[in-house]
Amino acid sequence: MLVQVPYGKSEVDFQIDRTRLMGIISPSETAPSANPDLEVERALKNPIDGPTIEELSPRGKTVAIAVDDLTRVTPTYALLKPILRLLRDAGARRQDIKIIVALGSHRAMTVQEKKEKYGADVVEEYEVIDHAFDDKSELQYLGEVAGDLPVWINREYLKADVRIATGSILPHPNAGWGAGAKILLPGLAGEETIGRMHVHSATTTPNGLGMDQNPTRQLIDTFAEKVGIQLLVNTTVTRRREIVKIFAGHFVKAHRRGIDLAKSIYGVKIPGLADITISSSHPADIEYWQALKGLSSADLATKPTGGIIELAPCPEGISATHPRWIEYLQHSTNELREMYKAGEAEDLVALGLALNVVHVREKHPVCLVSDGVSDRDAAKMGFSKFNSVEEALQFLSRRYGSDSRINVLTHGGETYPVLK
Repeated sequence: MLVQVPYGKSEVDFQIDRTRLMGIISPSETAPSANPDLEVERALKNPIDGPTIEELSPRGKTVAIAVDDLTRVTPTYALLKPILRLLRDAGARRQDIKIIVALGSHRAMTVQEKKEKYGADVVEEYEVIDHAFDDKSELQYLGEVAGDLPVWINREYLKADVRIATGSILPHPNAGWGAGAKILLPGLAGEETIGRMHVHSATTTPNGLGMDQNPTRQLIDTFAEKVGIQLLVNTTVTRRREIVKIFAGHFVKAHRRGIDLAKSIYGVKIPGLADITISSSHPADIEYWQALKGLSSADLATKPTGGIIELAPCPEGISATHPRWIEYLQHSTNELREMYKAGEAEDLVALGLALNVVHVREKHPVCLVSDGVSDRDAAKMGFSKFNSVEEALQFLSRRYGSDSRINVLTHGGETYPVLK
């Protein structure tokens, strides 16, 4: 039978023997909000255990709004329009409002990318600034949490009188679910903070995808308590990026309420663990730094020693901002842990995410279909590179048998497979 999955801005077709197919697994079809503007306004005027914008009394105060970047699918403009309107209605002045792009350690966005995500009018009328994770002159140190995690936070966000955080609640391999206070850690944190968080995550919960509570989420929330978020505005979206419902209010309570709905969309029951899982990393496919999410999803849909075929276009290669990552990916889990203990890693963020990838790779042989990753680099990453899904499937079928069973994840970058 013919199967089609997203691949970047296009699709890839491939043939599978119907008798081998266990399931084609995709996020659920969900009806979007009939009126997204009203839905955002409704949530802002009826927050969950938190203040309304009016109660924040922004008149005469400085306001900082943290927004995510192009690696996230949040329909940010649809959130910003009513937020900014209500801020102005409550007396906030345009010149006192800053929109801070929570890049984490990702590359900066172009002006055009910002206009597409935040709205051309917003970019032209408001100050939109980029977070610089590696510039301590733009960070503030607030001590430590959880024993040894230094709290380095964006200075502009911290000094604002009113601090707002936005984002979309989607499955995430480290934090369990995205959004919530994650827009601060790693979004607006400093380099050492981000690095130690990722190593902590990989060594406590190598694949925490879909977990409501895990050590990483606890660390993120503790960090945010130290910094302070006055108002969270999170959304659940359809797989077509349409707003379903908005959850505003307390940064923990509103986020957890949103997870319950997000699970019904992205937590997809699977018929069983497969011998082979084919996973498109869509929509996390700009670079492999993002595409590893498709690997984490496939891990949960595959038998402990089964194989994985991942499709990831990666037009920007392996990582735009972490060139050492490919070096770390050539090591085993034990070697990476020893490098960390010995203080030999120059890039702790890359080492942490290398641990996530190696955790999956040491259980499953991984075949990669990608236009943006070369055969040589794929080999360095410990993957087998193929030109097509059919070629990769033939390769793994020789190992697992011609009757081995197959799962297909059409949106591996945002699917949480749940075993029935």
